[in-house]
Amino acid sequence: MSQSAPTDYISALLTSGTPHWGPGGTVLDGSSVGRAVTVTYTFATSSRQVASTDAIGFATMNNEQRAAVRQALAAWSAVADITFVETAGGTGATMQFGTNRQNGLTAAYAYYPSAAPQGGDVFLANDSASNVNPTPGGYAYMTIIHEIGHALGLKHPGNYDAGSNGTAGPFLPAATDNYAYSIMSYNGNDALPPGTYLTGPSLYDISAIQYLYGANMSAGAGDTSYSLNTGRFATLWDPNGRNTLNGGTQTAPLSLDLRAGGFSSAGGTAFLALAYGTTVQLAVGGRGDDTFIVNGLGNVLNGGDGTDTVVFSGSRPQYRVQQMDAGRYVVSGADGVNLLSNIEYLRFADTGTALSASVSGMFDPLRYIASNADLMAAFRTDAAAATQHLTSTGVYEGRSLTRFNPYNYLAGYGDLLGAFGSDVGAATRHYIEIGNREGRSSTLFDTLSYQASNRDLIAAYGDDREAAELHYIINGRFEGRSFTGFDAPAYLAANPDVNAAVGGSIAGAKQHYVSHGFGEGRAMA
Repeated sequence: MSQSAPTDYISALLTSGTPHWGPGGTVLDGSSVGRAVTVTYTFATSSRQVASTDAIGFATMNNEQRAAVRQALAAWSAVADITFVETAGGTGATMQFGTNRQNGLTAAYAYYPSAAPQGGDVFLANDSASNVNPTPGGYAYMTIIHEIGHALGLKHPGNYDAGSNGTAGPFLPAATDNYAYSIMSYNGNDALPPGTYLTGPSLYDISAIQYLYGANMSAGAGDTSYSLNTGRFATLWDPNGRNTLNGGTQTAPLSLDLRAGGFSSAGGTAFLALAYGTTVQLAVGGRGDDTFIVNGLGNVLNGGDGTDTVVFSGSRPQYRVQQMDAGRYVVSGADGVNLLSNIEYLRFADTGTALSASVSGMFDPLRYIASNADLMAAFRTDAAAATQHLTSTGVYEGRSLTRFNPYNYLAGYGDLLGAFGSDVGAATRHYIEIGNREGRSSTLFDTLSYQASNRDLIAAYGDDREAAELHYIINGRFEGRSFTGFDAPAYLAANPDVNAAVGGSIAGAKQHYVSHGFGEGRAMA
């Protein structure tokens, strides 16, 4: 199964020709990547089992080293579709592990996948005391993971190696050529916790190894809550379930980035990255002033103690903030639907604001029902059931809160206006109980024409459609307001750039005038 060309950061970790293992110890190239593979490995027991250049001071690995190798192999198979099988006897396996004397020049080395007898072999320096008992969190253990990366087909992301020959490009930029992004790098990162080393592949390593062998899609089955360990840096791969980052025991201010590829920190020290394809939808803050960055998947966020902030990607007008009950708020818009509790501030691309000052009203469970046909069938007008559905399921499913527009529904039907006046709650109930079966629509009223034809409404409400529709319901229909006062063809003719931007669309012309043209003082003809 072939894949599209790798991204630049993956290319920086692939050696020339993209050699990697295939079935039965064969070596594949860049024309065949993304295939699951079973790789056999063994522990050499004699210098006669290795090449003469690797036999100087040879010794078989001790029990601690073997245990570290098995654990390091598991770290790679946890993220990629590689099954490692240990074979006995010290011969005939795809990958071979041993130790030898390296005279202080290197701590370890490995060979890329190849058809040569040495292909896939990994050797630790037995004249390096730190290699005697490699343990997770130590440099020697990280070295084993690094060398296995080479034996699987990954290279250094910079122009360096333990010898003097360097590494062929392409390379990562200096800003990302470090451990936070790749265990194949030689460079530390001062933003990571001091005194410990990596215990698994980093962000770009995971993408690169998955490019070669496919992703381990069975990792993290079900819904998993991850208690945050801020004292060690790790990259999380979990593509399954509704997962939680739980910082409830933390005292330092947390910055939790729920986006795939994002980094989270505690007190300014990065401790976690989310591998691309990882899904996190819930997060719990600690006792400090925490920050949460949403990811568009539908997030449930609990700030815990402190003064906490949620960060959104869009500008403030793209979001609706509603109160659900005494302690919970629903923020819907450009980043999906998000349920917040114990949050004090919201930060948008263009401004920041206190959550309490952003609320525009209460969450409308009947409108939520009316916006989802299956919920109308299941709940009818049961508001409590709708609220429970949103909090337990709907947030994560990206359900619409506003597909049904009760203001347009009322404005579009004279009989409903006569029956309900401006009672949008009654109109919503009517749609759930009767109107949807009658084929009624909540898009019948021509809001754009009404807005564009009445400049005072644009000045008063901007492009807030619901406000304009409510104006019509309460006032405009009695005032004989125009729907034809805006000449869209003339507006397009007078503004060729707008015409080009909207492709000659009449509706696009109206929308542009309401959203931009009026404020810009655009010519009307």
